[in-house]
Amino acid sequence: MVRRSPGWLVGCALLGAVPAQGEGRLDLSTMLLRQARVDWLWRAPAADERCVQFSSYDRRSDGGPEDPGAWYANNDRGNYLRVERGPDGAEHVLVDVQGPGCLARLWSANPSGTLHFDVDGERVWSVDFAKLCAGAIEGVPAPLAAMRARGGNVYLPILFAQRLEVSSTQADLYYLADVVRFPEAVEVESFAPAQLREHRGVIAQAAAGELEQDGWMSTWYGEVPARSLVRAMSVSVEGPAAAQLEVLRRARLVVRCGAETTVDVPVLAFFATGPDGAAWEGALLGRWSQGVFYSKFPMPFPDGGSIDVVVDGDDRGVSFKIGLSVALDAVNEQALRFRAGYHLVKGQPTRPFSEHRVLAARGRGRLVGCSLLVRNPTRVWWGEGDEKIYVDGEEAPSWFGTGTEDYFGYAWCDPTPFEAPFHAQVQCEGPINYGFTQLHRTHVLDSVPFQRALRFDLERWHWVPDAVVDYETVAYWYGDAGATSGLPPVPSVEERQLEHLPVPRMRIVAGALEGETLSVRSCSGGTHEVQNLSFFEGKFSRDAHRWWRDGAVGDRLVLEVPVRRAGDYRVTLGWTQANDFGKVRATLAGRPLGEVFNGYAPAVQPSAPFDGGTLTLSEGTQPLVLELVGRDPRALPRMMVGLDYVKLEALK
Repeated sequence: MVRRSPGWLVGCALLGAVPAQGEGRLDLSTMLLRQARVDWLWRAPAADERCVQFSSYDRRSDGGPEDPGAWYANNDRGNYLRVERGPDGAEHVLVDVQGPGCLARLWSANPSGTLHFDVDGERVWSVDFAKLCAGAIEGVPAPLAAMRARGGNVYLPILFAQRLEVSSTQADLYYLADVVRFPEAVEVESFAPAQLREHRGVIAQAAAGELEQDGWMSTWYGEVPARSLVRAMSVSVEGPAAAQLEVLRRARLVVRCGAETTVDVPVLAFFATGPDGAAWEGALLGRWSQGVFYSKFPMPFPDGGSIDVVVDGDDRGVSFKIGLSVALDAVNEQALRFRAGYHLVKGQPTRPFSEHRVLAARGRGRLVGCSLLVRNPTRVWWGEGDEKIYVDGEEAPSWFGTGTEDYFGYAWCDPTPFEAPFHAQVQCEGPINYGFTQLHRTHVLDSVPFQRALRFDLERWHWVPDAVVDYETVAYWYGDAGATSGLPPVPSVEERQLEHLPVPRMRIVAGALEGETLSVRSCSGGTHEVQNLSFFEGKFSRDAHRWWRDGAVGDRLVLEVPVRRAGDYRVTLGWTQANDFGKVRATLAGRPLGEVFNGYAPAVQPSAPFDGGTLTLSEGTQPLVLELVGRDPRALPRMMVGLDYVKLEALK
C-alpha cells in the first residue's frame, strides 16, 4: 500500500546556473562548479561526448570472453600503455588521450613515485603521487584528494585542449583514470599548477561543500506538476520505532514520470544503507544521522508525475513523509528522465567465474552511479571482479577495471567503513569481509554518456571456489522518454529479503599455545611475522600462524614457550604445509620433538597433529628452537616454515 504525508525539505537560495558543455569556456572553477551543481546531468549528451577509462587491468583479458581463463585474469598491477625514456629514467604511461577533455578521477591502491602530467605537449606538473592521493599537495585538499580504506582518490579536474599524457616513475602501480572527452567545439583552459592558486577560493569552497545547490523550500504530497525539476528529495519515517526497520525492508521507492515508471527500487537499496538502514552522507545520496533519507540527483518531470513509497504488506502503522525541493517550469520534453534500475541475484556460485548485470540500458542517456550490496558467507575476499562498461555496442569495454573495491574507491579488501562525497563503504559487517558489505559510487564529472545503449557488468570473482554469494545492485542513470534498463522486475518481497548470516566459525585448538602469540627470542636468518590465515576459513587455529620465510639450511628461529608448572608433558605441534615450505627440526628445552617435519604439500594446508613425544619440563619459559634442515625435492626453494600452535598436555 502507499502511505503519504505532507513533505518538507529546508532549502537555500538558488545559486547561479552552471554552463553546459559548449556554453562558454570551461576552466577549473567551472568544472568544480559542475561537480557540485549537477542540474546539467539531465541534459542529453552531445553525440561525440565520451567518458573512457584507462587502467592497469590484466592485458590477457584483451583476448575476450571466449577464453574465460584470460577474460577473468587477475594480474592487474603494473600494466601500462607503454614505457618511455624520460630525462630521469623510465616513465610508464598511464593515460594518453586527445582533447578537448578532462581527467575527472584518478585512483590507485599503491600510489608512489612521481606522476608527470604532460598537457598539450608540455610537461606542466610533476607531483609526488602518494602526497597527491593523501590530500597533502597545496591546492588539492581533501576531499578532492584523500586516502579511503587504503585507496587513493583524486577528484581534481585536469583540463586539456589538445592532448593529455600522464606517466609515472613507478613501474608497478595499480591505477584507474576516468577521462571525459568533450565535443571538438568545446573550449577549455588547459590545466597548469598556477591555477591551484588562481582558483583557490573556489577550491576551498568545493572542499568545504559550499558550492552545493538546492533550491527553495516546497511542500508536496508526492505529486509533481508538469515541466518541474525536483532538485532534491527527502524521505522520513514516522510510526512505531520497533516496526520501522521491518517495514523499511518491505518498502519500495516508486517514481512515475508521465506514464512511465522510472524508479521502482527497495528503499534501503536505493539509498545504499545496507539491510539495517545505516546512516551515511554522500554528495548526492545518503541517510542523515537523524534517520532521514535524501537524494540530490535532479529529477526532471516534463509530463509531471509522482514520488511515492510503497509498502508491500502490512505497514504496521508506519508512514513516510516525502519532501521535495522543486523548480517550476524548469524543464522541457528534451530533458532526460532520472532512472534507477534494481537487480538482485541470490545464491550465485563462485565458480565458474561470472558477471553480474548492473545495467543494460537502451536509449540515450548517462550513467551517474551504482550501489552494491554483497552477502558473503566467508571471511575471505569476494571482490577481485572488474567493472566492464560497454557504450553504444562496443565489442570491447571502454571501461575495464582492476577490482570491485577499486571501482568503489578503496583497496586491498580493506573492511574499514568510510564516507566521502562520491564514494562510500557504508557497511562491512565482518569479521574481515564476512556478511554484508554495502558500497556506493556516484559519477558526476565522470558520468558515462551514451547515445544508443550502455551495458555495465561487474565480475563476480571470489577467492573461495565453492562459496555461494548474493549480489544486489542499483544503477542510477538518466535516459530519454521510453528508455529501458534491460533488468528484470523487482522480485516479490519474500524473494528479495536478505537475512544476516550466523556468526562465522573459527577453528580453536583447545589448550593450545598459538604460534603467532609466542615471543621470538632470536632469528639467525630470514624474516618472520604473524600471518593472518582467515583466508583458509576455519582450517588454522585462530586463523593465524608464525610465518618464517627465506632462511637457509642451518638457520634457527627461537621462540619462547611458557610452562606454568614443572612436570611431564605430551607435546603436539600444528604446522603449516605448502609447496614452498621446507623441512624443520624442532627442540623444546634442548630435547628433540619427534622426527624432522616435512613442510611440503601441493597446496596450503594445516598438518595433521604432529607428535612431539613426551618431555619432562621445568617451570618457566623454555626455548622452542626451529632449525631448517632442507627441503623436499618437490618443493620450491624458499624453505618457509609455519607454526600454527604448540600444545602441552600434562600427564598425571
